[in-house]
Amino acid sequence: MPFISTTDSRWTTLVSDTSHDFYHLPGFSKIEAELLEGEAVGWYGEEGECRCLIPLVKRPIGQHQLHDLVSPYGYPGMVSNIKLSSKQAAAIFKRFHLEAKKEAYISSFVRLNPISNPWNFIQQQDRLDLPFKQFFHGETVSIDLIPSLITIRNNFSENHRRHLKQLLQRGCQLAFNEWSYLDAFIEVYRQTMSRKSALPYYFFPAGYFQKLKEQLGDHLVFITITDKEGQLLSGGLFTQFEKIMQYHLGATLTKALKFSPSKMMMDAAIVYGKLHNAEMLHVGGGLSANTADGLFRFKKGFGSHLHSFSTLRFIHNEEMYEKLIQANGEKHQRTVFFPEYRNL
Repeated sequence: MPFISTTDSRWTTLVSDTSHDFYHLPGFSKIEAELLEGEAVGWYGEEGECRCLIPLVKRPIGQHQLHDLVSPYGYPGMVSNIKLSSKQAAAIFKRFHLEAKKEAYISSFVRLNPISNPWNFIQQQDRLDLPFKQFFHGETVSIDLIPSLITIRNNFSENHRRHLKQLLQRGCQLAFNEWSYLDAFIEVYRQTMSRKSALPYYFFPAGYFQKLKEQLGDHLVFITITDKEGQLLSGGLFTQFEKIMQYHLGATLTKALKFSPSKMMMDAAIVYGKLHNAEMLHVGGGLSANTADGLFRFKKGFGSHLHSFSTLRFIHNEEMYEKLIQANGEKHQRTVFFPEYRNL
């Protein structure tokens, strides 16, 4: 069976033998599956020397006794034990499509990893008759941690350097892994999501944060910024696996926004990464593909290394996909959301 459970030894063995991130851990897929009310599965493939895995969540489609597949939140993509060219990756995804079709899945939405999955299939689309469409969603930002801390900070935007100086003058304090602040962070995180009018999915329950801590252990880094009285102003959850540090979630107290304490949090993450031999801090992208997006500009103010983020959209059963859409009759309008039947 190409689709395996989180307890399958092939999943854990591949991850342990391969350069990976927390997105690829079976435990992370399980956490996501609970949020999406689905089941954590992985598609496992072998081709010659290549062993690869796509972490997924199997989701029920309404009351239809049908299912589709989606990557867990973030940048899971596909993890493999060897570096794959675009042509090799395309061949593997074609095989994935055929096996997903055989297993009666309706569609799949796969989020590629901007660092380890830098493939561009657009030019190969017609020539290779690929069973998916690739969509690019702008760029993500990473910070090179190899240079000296002075050099890295000198490359910050002038605005960031000014705010960092002001935060120090205000007496703001930073701390690593002060888990006593977790409840306060959760409260500020929810405040942040409300402020951004985020979708319900992003209002993670308290148990989500505790499960992350249990699953990731020392790989999870909690950074807090407090004022002189010890009130949490900003905080973030980061991960580090091998040489890559990753920004996962962040939050800032509404009344502290004008002081930009999150800039001190990001600077602290750089310090932590350097102290723990990380070579890259990947901070992700903005809220949209628009490079004028405020969040993207905030992140780009710390580093100029850019990576393309893209997703793959598979329709494994076109007839049933269309039936699910048309079931809504006159209410239906074609959208850019995928799969469309989940946006009706």
